[in-house]
Amino acid sequence: MGLFTKLFGGADGCREAMRESYEKHAKLARQSGMDSPHAFGLYGALGSRYQARRLPVVEAVMWAELSPFLAMKEAEGIEAIAEYTVFQERPSDARQEWLRALINNALRAPSDSSLTTLAIGGLMNQVAWCSLLEPSTISAIERTVADV
Repeated sequence: MGLFTKLFGGADGCREAMRESYEKHAKLARQSGMDSPHAFGLYGALGSRYQARRLPVVEAVMWAELSPFLAMKEAEGIEAIAEYTVFQERPSDARQEWLRALINNALRAPSDSSLTTLAIGGLMNQVAWCSLLEPSTISAIERTVADV
């Protein structure tokens, strides 16, 4: 897609802009020898979008908000963060059920317990994905934290 589509292409333009921003940030992280280019790509893409929308970028909240996307397989996380941005900016155009399923599955059984801790931060800050959580997911997160 071209620049026109990214700027005026509605939901598809938003998705494409997020994918490109992710790639730009992940590439920079790889070139710099960073440990997790994927995490840096997700953070950079979402942070850039927030800056463009003149929203605050608070590092601790951003990492908490990224917790479900970090728990996903890389390709899935990239597509999900793009859809998540559509969900935030154009909810009626978002594939909400698809996004809901991915986020809930990722948060029910994250591969790394530190992601559960981050997710608690997301719940505490009422990030946008909180409205997509099923009660069973919230219970799973609470149980995991209680076990720690």
